[in-house]
Amino acid sequence: MTENSPTELTILFADICRSTALFEKIGDQAALDLIMRALRMTEDVARNNHGNVIGTIGDEVMCTFSSPEDALISAKQVHSRMQKSVSMQEHQLAMRVGINSGPVVLTSDNVYGDTVNTAARLAQQAKANQSLISSMTITATRENLRDQLRLVGQLSLQGKAGTIEVHELLESDAEEAITEVASTKEIPARSFLMTAQYRTRQMRFDPMLVRFLFGRGIDCDQAIDHPTISREHAEFQYRDGQFLLRDFSTNGSVILTGNKTKQIHRSSIVLKGSGKIYLGRTLHQHQYCIDFTCVGGR
Repeated sequence: MTENSPTELTILFADICRSTALFEKIGDQAALDLIMRALRMTEDVARNNHGNVIGTIGDEVMCTFSSPEDALISAKQVHSRMQKSVSMQEHQLAMRVGINSGPVVLTSDNVYGDTVNTAARLAQQAKANQSLISSMTITATRENLRDQLRLVGQLSLQGKAGTIEVHELLESDAEEAITEVASTKEIPARSFLMTAQYRTRQMRFDPMLVRFLFGRGIDCDQAIDHPTISREHAEFQYRDGQFLLRDFSTNGSVILTGNKTKQIHRSSIVLKGSGKIYLGRTLHQHQYCIDFTCVGGR
């Protein structure tokens, strides 16, 4: 292969999210050591799956793969290893991954082109513990691995004209539910619905929901500004025929349904019927209440 030769590759960007606050929380050197450990782990996973590590920029690593399947497997393993690491979970670190396939221009030590830029934008668009995959990668992927993907829809990416079709790679702990949630044809008339309201904003969710993030951070789907609420506090998910609230915060969440009170902390709960959600330590502060109602389901 000659210098600056065009070729077809799959590009994977993995970006550590929730890392900015780490330096203030545990100090510069300790934070850098933890981030470098996460980046080295990602590089090891890529190499073990026949990937080529191009390099790192800040808390982001870029890898190339000849096979899109190897990139998807790498993404699943990166998320799994991050979630199983005691030190990563202690500080709520997580990866967000973007994967795209197509023509690129190779030099001796780097890779360039619109395919690369799209993969980077997908990583920026992804949330914690999420991998976003372009339709170009799906087209080149074996049929058996497509069952591990779920359509997100048409997304507009920063700096790019128009929209592209994007899928989400299902998490490792959802593998037993892959068949059900991956095929929208099996859901009759989207009969499983949930509505939620925060202050004056009304929201409606159906089985196409991938995740809807609440937190103090301005990039959350619904930002809630309170000092006891984490930057990325909790999220709604639809999985295996049910809506879930998944908490990965410092102070946990409280769910009120009828006369029952349930507190969760870095765990998930199935949402049923109607109730109220208070993130962090906002219980009885009604201006921070999230009302929800689930219709249908099992």
